[in-house]
Amino acid sequence: VQRDRFLAFAFAASDLLLEIGDDSLIRYALGATSQLLGRSPEEMIGLGWLDLFAAEDRPILVAKIGGLTAGRRCGPLLTTMITAEAGEGDTAQPGAQGAGVKVIFNACRIPDHEKVVYCTITVANAASAKQARAAAQRTDGGLLEREAFEAAAVETLEAARAAGEDVELTFIELVDAEPFRERVGLDRWHAFCADAGAVMREGSIDSDSAGAIAQDRFGIVHAAGAATGMEVRRQLQELARAFDPVGGGLAVEQATIGAGAEELTSEEAAQAVVYAINKVASNGTAKMAFSNLSASFHEHVSETQERISAFKAVVSENRFDFAFQPIVDLRTREISHFEALTRFAKGESPYQTIVFAEEVGLIQDFDLACTRRAFDYLAERVDHSPVSLAVNLSGQSLQNDAFIDSLMALSTENKDLAGRLMFEATESSRIYDLERVSNVFQTLKSLGFSMCLDDFGAGAASFQYLRALEVDYVKIDGTYTRRLLTSDRDSLMLRNLCDLCRDLQIKTIAEMIELEDQVAKLRDLGVHMGQGYLLGPPAPQPVFSGAVEVGGARRRA
Repeated sequence: VQRDRFLAFAFAASDLLLEIGDDSLIRYALGATSQLLGRSPEEMIGLGWLDLFAAEDRPILVAKIGGLTAGRRCGPLLTTMITAEAGEGDTAQPGAQGAGVKVIFNACRIPDHEKVVYCTITVANAASAKQARAAAQRTDGGLLEREAFEAAAVETLEAARAAGEDVELTFIELVDAEPFRERVGLDRWHAFCADAGAVMREGSIDSDSAGAIAQDRFGIVHAAGAATGMEVRRQLQELARAFDPVGGGLAVEQATIGAGAEELTSEEAAQAVVYAINKVASNGTAKMAFSNLSASFHEHVSETQERISAFKAVVSENRFDFAFQPIVDLRTREISHFEALTRFAKGESPYQTIVFAEEVGLIQDFDLACTRRAFDYLAERVDHSPVSLAVNLSGQSLQNDAFIDSLMALSTENKDLAGRLMFEATESSRIYDLERVSNVFQTLKSLGFSMCLDDFGAGAASFQYLRALEVDYVKIDGTYTRRLLTSDRDSLMLRNLCDLCRDLQIKTIAEMIELEDQVAKLRDLGVHMGQGYLLGPPAPQPVFSGAVEVGGARRRA
């Protein structure tokens, strides 16, 4: 439970987490260790934590940690972390190329765990938000688009904290705006939006800290104590009545939260701002349950901890299902195998759930549960069904010692099913230790399992993976299929990829096929197989037996 609380806290506000024992050695690590330090989280265990920081920062870090008592924390401290490019023992100079990176360091001791110090580290972002704002995307009314507004709100908050000033964040919602839009007509609606944007910008602290965060939902950062939010709401209501030919106007809701949160670090306050914006964007102003950033942050941490606990329960209780989508030979239309896609209860997004599991270090348990489920499914049907499956493995899982050991034991135990199961390595999490993963691939192949690179072309490292990893299949990212009929550049890239894979004796699979013209083009380019709604949607059970009509051709079992 304490570890879960730490994970939730750190996920809400940090790039890197460390658990330090009373021997000054790292016991646990999670986050951007590879990007910052050139080591996987597992390789961090047993290292001295002070060695990660510049020599001149170590005395103050020791002093701060040494003075920590149970239930207390220290930070934020601006320190320099020695990056992967810097040699061990280097003294990093501010601004020195490759020597180190400025980070914000926080630490705490949890009651009943006094011999462990939990540390969070966040990269200090020194980019000029003002310059980025000048080039930001804007609405027709001159308001910042959501991402730019989030950055502007965080920047304004940090500047106000540094100057000892108080600011507030007001959210505005135009309720049931569609009837109003229909009454005024398109041209006058655009004119209203322009004037409404001017009202909100004028109410903001620097006349440019107002933005659109969702349809008919907006945010404004302004000086505290001036009733700005209520005044903006009043002006927008008057403006709507003036534009409305029947004078009815529209309902405008407003909610304001205090942004003064001295007990929060800068990083925590920034996360609280983004969380508040996301909440209003999704649920509107009426359901906003907090009145200040501190409450917003603590709700964020609590929600993250709840998600961690809920996901652990999903894995331990096997509360997920497979949806089976066929992978089809593009020339014969015969089914090669099915991808076992995960589905969760209550309509939860599989992609977002998987990304969350990777971010909080729980993906290994889930990948193992999916693999075990796939083996069980095949074993139950080994005598009466010709079905073959593919399951996904995160790059993060493939670099985890405990997962690899469990996967090898499970695969060896079920090696009689090797010809019926393929492993797909996804690019949702970057693979850094290619030599290590290559050894895993080779061992699985020696047992008879097929290996596939998923989402090929979606990330910058795809060809690096192809060079380092021996695979049987490459699954081409669906964005290439979608642009195939309109982009000569994408067609040429696909043709060259297919030629390369043919020379390497690797079969290719195209994703997201929805049109017969795409099938014809992919065949001409040399793609072997395809997956998509045209060839068969995901289904609770494999649609496999018999012949199925698809676009004038037949699929055969």
